[in-house]
Amino acid sequence: MKDRVLERADKLRELMKGTKAGAFVIINDESANWESLYYMSGFRGTSGALIVYPDCAELILDGRYSKQGGEQSPHTILSQVNGITDDIKESLTRHGVKTVLCEAEKTYASSWKKLEAAGLCLLDGTEDIKSLRSVKDDFEIDCIRRAGEIGTDAFLDMLGVVKEGTTEKEVEAYLNYKINLLGGETGFEMIVASGERGALPHGRATDKPIKKGESVTVDFGARWMGYFCDITRNFSIGEPNQKAAQYHDTLAEAHTMAAERLRSGVSGTEIHDIAMQVIDADGLGEYFTHGLGHGFGLEIHEAPFLSSRREYTLAAGNVVTVEPGIYIDGFGGLRLEDDYLVTDDGAERLTGKLNQCFYRI
Repeated sequence: MKDRVLERADKLRELMKGTKAGAFVIINDESANWESLYYMSGFRGTSGALIVYPDCAELILDGRYSKQGGEQSPHTILSQVNGITDDIKESLTRHGVKTVLCEAEKTYASSWKKLEAAGLCLLDGTEDIKSLRSVKDDFEIDCIRRAGEIGTDAFLDMLGVVKEGTTEKEVEAYLNYKINLLGGETGFEMIVASGERGALPHGRATDKPIKKGESVTVDFGARWMGYFCDITRNFSIGEPNQKAAQYHDTLAEAHTMAAERLRSGVSGTEIHDIAMQVIDADGLGEYFTHGLGHGFGLEIHEAPFLSSRREYTLAAGNVVTVEPGIYIDGFGGLRLEDDYLVTDDGAERLTGKLNQCFYRI
């Protein structure tokens, strides 16, 4: 892990050469932006700051994390003396740096203003970190694959205990319990939507009991070493409504057609449009209301995106979801989602151990 962190710092330095900045500052303020700090330093805690200079890097941590930082990070560890921004200013002054890059999208406005008030010139380096994080290395891919295995096992185990009358919240609770029991971490806030509630693409779990024959959509994630998987499956207790089964067939075809076209150099918009064409051909285009997919890793939504609204060109090493969905008010909805590693000549399904069928219990 430490060697990978050093390689990432060198890649960031290469990006810095095209700017006037003498350093790149990453601030994690009580878990706000822990992902970028973890990615660039190897340290996973709730607070700290990393300053990457052309010839070194300094990780500023308070007393809670000094030992942990030394174990996890290859960078020089500095003990926090004053407030985090004051210690950042002291380091920059010591190195004679006046212009720095910082993630405008991830840094609190109060911290940004304090650094500017100290006479520093801050440039936005958000896109630099995004570009680095969008291409996963072998370690990250293995973590996502392992998260998918944990999520798969937890989901299949959950299907074995659900019965008529089980509530959506009970599905969520058991699935999260099983993910933790298998050694993973729970991911984002789970979506469990049954019956007519399936028309809500982000329908959170409620106390609603699951009825026999109605479709249930479960969008869930597990984490391994901080990295997500992102999976959506549908099931019913007994045979589902015939229309729901037909809609699932449409989604499966749209999913397969789009996934088969994934590869480096292809536009994410093109992939989205392939799925939309399949769904539209079945007269359901108006019910597919979101982008086809998104990148993910340490965060559940990262670049690149498979969308008609955002233009991205895919690159080898991107990891993206493919998740076509249909949502019909008064009826319900379904979504079918898996995770893919983009390669030069195609894509690998990282959640390939989970069947893409409509599950019947």
